[in-house]
Amino acid sequence: MKPLLTFLATFALGAVIALAVRTARHEPHAAPAADPHAGHHHAGHAHTSSGANAQAVPAAAPASSPVNTLCAICGMKADPSLPTATYQGKTIAFGCRMCPPKFKAASDQYGPLYLRNEVVNP
Repeated sequence: MKPLLTFLATFALGAVIALAVRTARHEPHAAPAADPHAGHHHAGHAHTSSGANAQAVPAAAPASSPVNTLCAICGMKADPSLPTATYQGKTIAFGCRMCPPKFKAASDQYGPLYLRNEVVNP
């Protein structure tokens, strides 16, 4: 009986330590930048808009920079090394390999969330 109690106590202690480490390393979703689209237009295209937040964008901005830092589908940090997609002329990145097919199946549902750097269910 004593070895079983020792095992259970060790297991519980390990679980508490793992939970403490995970809590300490937790990074909640970062707030989007003031203008998440600034500097992310395709090179050579000067984009102007008549909206109140219209700004000139440098023509030398890289074309492959994603406009998002969060994956709208899974909520993970966007990984630009994974396959990207284009939505309304802007490059978006995904958090994992499972998200591109979901995005392709419902791009009109997820696309605006990617452009606003929001998650489906925060």
